Amino acid sequence: MMKNIFMSIVVASMTFLGSIPAVAVPLVGKIGTTQSNKYFGGNLWYSSYIDFNHLYSFRAGEEIRIKVSGNAKWVYVRLLPKGASPATPTGMLGERIRVPSNGVITVKLKKAYPNIRQISLHSGHEAFNSLLSGFNGNANIVSIDVFMGK
Repeated sequence: MMKNIFMSIVVASMTFLGSIPAVAVPLVGKIGTTQSNKYFGGNLWYSSYIDFNHLYSFRAGEEIRIKVSGNAKWVYVRLLPKGASPATPTGMLGERIRVPSNGVITVKLKKAYPNIRQISLHSGHEAFNSLLSGFNGNANIVSIDVFMGK
């Protein structure tokens, strides 16, 4: 009898927790850009970033949605940890990412990223000697939200 009551509570809890929607949290900080000189009509490299007001720690499974403006077709995304120089590729996430037509880049984190002080997008022709596209444009961060939960 006790075992059945316990199992009912566990199943009810799992059902309730499974129905909780993902929660969007806007990330707050100072947005800026930096760029190189023009190169064949565009920038050799271009970076848009948000320096956070305080450190963020991201968990595996969280989803970061970056709303961008501009005309870039491809970007690299970087989560820069505390103590790392922005002049290095430290924190770059994998391969280049295609900018969708709606301008919202979605990154699902496969691992945890503790003590992040900046998120940056790298566009233009190249980023840290990695080619993006010969005639790639620039991407500017408009806002960033992190989705926790499902």
